[in-house]
Amino acid sequence: MSRRLKQLTTRLSFLENNILPSERVDGNYTKKEQDLIRSFVLLTHAEIEAYLEDVAKTRVTKSLSDWNSSRVKSNCIKSVVSFVGHDLKFENDLNSNNIQYRVNKTVAHYMSAVVDKNHGIKEKNILKVLLPLGIEINELDQTWLSVMESFGSTRGLIAHSSFNVQTSIDRNTELNRIKNQILPELTNIDALIKKLK
Repeated sequence: MSRRLKQLTTRLSFLENNILPSERVDGNYTKKEQDLIRSFVLLTHAEIEAYLEDVAKTRVTKSLSDWNSSRVKSNCIKSVVSFVGHDLKFENDLNSNNIQYRVNKTVAHYMSAVVDKNHGIKEKNILKVLLPLGIEINELDQTWLSVMESFGSTRGLIAHSSFNVQTSIDRNTELNRIKNQILPELTNIDALIKKLK
């Protein structure tokens, strides 16, 4: 488990212990407690999004550094170039014949146009960030991607509608989804990213 994933799990435990209201057997939560449940979902979503972006940046930065310093073969860099290199125009660029310049510019584009502009953890967001690193689509659990799609939709409903039109959110359903459906697969993704060269 990476240090960044440990930070994420520690942070999510903190949110659970300090924001999430205690379980009510009858499931009837006060308006304040409902707001706390919503806050927990929003903050958890933000932490997971930040985790995915951070590990992507860390991996590609390390691969680029290794490649720039000693031309260490990097499938990660090849993958970034193949996924986002077509977005760039080099024909009028005086440095276009320099491979190091092109690779650095392509990686910088991935960081700024893909990772920094990512806004979400739905399937399309996850694929856009992770696939250019060299992770294969078949290495990602399809059920997990569906769970992330649903979680991202829940977050969107909370963030973009007033309290008056929101339906109640079940505390235990959200906590279970995060702890038992989302985090275990993030551990697998963390291991996939660690193996990338």
